[in-house]
Amino acid sequence: MRIAPPPFLRTSPFLLAFAVLVSGCAYAIPQVDPADIPRLQSEIAASPENTDLQVRLGMAQYLADDFDQALATLQGAVDAGNESGAAFLYLGMTHESSENWPDARDAYSRYLDVGTSDPLKEELRGRLAIIAQTVLKEEARNALAQEAGLSGADATPRSLAILPFAFNSNREEYEPLIYALSDMMITDFAVSNALTVLERAQIQTLLDEMALTETGYSDAATGARAGRLLRAEHVVQGVLTTLGDESIRVDTDVLNIPRAASAGTVEAEDDLQNLFDMEKDLVFRTLRDVLGIQLTPAEEQAIRNNRADNVLAFLAYGRGLRASDRGDYADASLQFQQAADLDPGFDAAADAANQAGLAESASTTSTDQMQQTASTGGAVAPPPPSTTAGTTTAGSGSTSNTLTGASEGVSPTPTSGTLDLGTTTSSENTTTTGEQRDPVQESQGQEGVSSTAKAQIRIVIRRPGGTEQ
Repeated sequence: MRIAPPPFLRTSPFLLAFAVLVSGCAYAIPQVDPADIPRLQSEIAASPENTDLQVRLGMAQYLADDFDQALATLQGAVDAGNESGAAFLYLGMTHESSENWPDARDAYSRYLDVGTSDPLKEELRGRLAIIAQTVLKEEARNALAQEAGLSGADATPRSLAILPFAFNSNREEYEPLIYALSDMMITDFAVSNALTVLERAQIQTLLDEMALTETGYSDAATGARAGRLLRAEHVVQGVLTTLGDESIRVDTDVLNIPRAASAGTVEAEDDLQNLFDMEKDLVFRTLRDVLGIQLTPAEEQAIRNNRADNVLAFLAYGRGLRASDRGDYADASLQFQQAADLDPGFDAAADAANQAGLAESASTTSTDQMQQTASTGGAVAPPPPSTTAGTTTAGSGSTSNTLTGASEGVSPTPTSGTLDLGTTTSSENTTTTGEQRDPVQESQGQEGVSSTAKAQIRIVIRRPGGTEQ
């Protein structure tokens, strides 16, 4: 199934970065233009080994909307050994023109390895976050389409998927915990080299495509089905339930997908203020008692260090995860930043805030903005193409959106509010812990060839003065 690209993919988003890079530079480097194609073809005929010329020809063909020829030319240059940033950048944009997101992702990732423009790398990092979500969505749809032919025997050895806990409570403000806890557990389990732990985004994308709400996450049939689709050997499931005011209890079940049976259960109980200590205890006993994995002292310490000190920050982090899942990078950035502000030692929140900010920036560039920036300051840059994908004409002024395909069909579960930011709850026993090149040359292709799990959680937040909420 092809996903129609949104407006901001139909006109090159990188002219903005190019213009910023070359603005004010006085280098007399000729522009690449579709009119140069005959000349470049003649020069290549005379120097067939010159891959720089091939890259420039591919750039010109791309600007002429001849994407098939551009792809052949640029890929040929790369296959012949051209490792320039321009080759991978234009190759990525050419793949976008045909909505080939996996290959676009790979080309842009190669630019991050070989490119020399830091501003352009930043632009691409945000763009890659959007493309990654689209790729995951396509993979989830493909897995569902092939579901009839899958069985537990197809599982990847030593692979583990951790589903968000099901949420059983009338305290909807705590619902983000099911996403934040699963994310923390994924990070913890991944510390062990004995496991291949599936990424949270991959798991959540599949669950969203399965049209599940959080109430279905604990159903054994759901875990078995998700495990087959993800080709996971084991699936961890649980239910998060708020009971009373003081204690927290967690009962989890680890499903063995090939054997279609439970591999074992683990229980944990504690107060909310010890939430993170309880999560570590749960992880350690699951690894040791259920999966039979022994950790080194260094691995054990790394898991203990992965925590937050503030439950409110953890809740904000969970809200950010779900906003990111549905492609709302503006809200995700806001929530992650709130988590980082509430808990300055929460490195995962700070990193997520940065990534969401980059994705938000990459998703809000309009055609008019790109053209205006590309034409200011006497910038010497490749002229904007009339179109790059689809049929939207450059200059149409369409406001960009995030990749539409990345969020179609997702029914995020809203939260009902946030906690008083003046209140915090934390554990009392936590531990936290080249060569430069001309950017004008880069923009002109001259960068150079050089069973049901159950978890019961009772949550209490004590307000200043001892009041319980």
